Amino acid sequence: MSFSSNNATILPKGIITDNIKMDTAHNCFKYICTLLLVCVSSVVCAQAAFKKGDEFQRQVLTKSNCVLQRGSQTLHVSSFSTMVKTYKVTDVSDKGASFVIITDKLTDTVNAMDQNLVYNSGKPADPNSFIQVGLQKIANAQVAVTVNKKGEIMNVRRPAAVNDTLLSFTGIQPENLSPGTTLQFMVNFPLSQSLKKGYSWTNAANSAETVYTIYAVNALTTTITYKTAVLGDNLNSRVNGSILINNNTGVVLKRSSQSVSTGYEMVNGIVYTATRRTATTEVSIKK
Repeated sequence: MSFSSNNATILPKGIITDNIKMDTAHNCFKYICTLLLVCVSSVVCAQAAFKKGDEFQRQVLTKSNCVLQRGSQTLHVSSFSTMVKTYKVTDVSDKGASFVIITDKLTDTVNAMDQNLVYNSGKPADPNSFIQVGLQKIANAQVAVTVNKKGEIMNVRRPAAVNDTLLSFTGIQPENLSPGTTLQFMVNFPLSQSLKKGYSWTNAANSAETVYTIYAVNALTTTITYKTAVLGDNLNSRVNGSILINNNTGVVLKRSSQSVSTGYEMVNGIVYTATRRTATTEVSIKK
């Protein structure tokens, strides 16, 4: 078995290469975000009062553990990452606002077979390391988006994305910036006074089913808990999470989730069992 940070290859007797797709965790995260937006879109939503010069900061902590196995061959890969982003309002109109998204900080530690790869965006990347160079591109990338008054993305301008294999391998959670979705630090959450503690609803879409429950409501915040089941062709996932929302602004103060994905991965025509556990915590503030 070998682990190389220079070419992002981990090989337990030829099992894994750069081409493997260990992206179940962040796919589940995309499902959650999409489903939440769909299920609440039919209710009156908060409209954000964006002002030019406003800045919102979002910090994401992710811990991931993955096991791939075929017979007696087993590979364990664990990672821990921290990402801090700033969303700055560059322009405001009667239709919405324009943002530029900047990565302030990105650190990542990957452990495989007792070998560590450590990346810190505050230090120069190793030019001989495929992983570090890829992470440096993520840290340096700036994205410009235009949103409506609900925070829904209308247009996106960004550089070429780093491949999903790299993101999956490092445990980095990609941000879903697509027209029709909502900025990650916001949700289209209904502020209706009729929503009471214990109210629950179910949404099914894209081979996934999510049950949402109002866990707590007060004058300042609302807390939602959710459970998602995702059934795929070869991987099934279960996700539990919670979202704490500022009632006045619609800003997600805190979001946390835990996911477990099990099933099969095919690598070079050979099938391996796969298990991945991921825990993610997000905290957002207005600067």
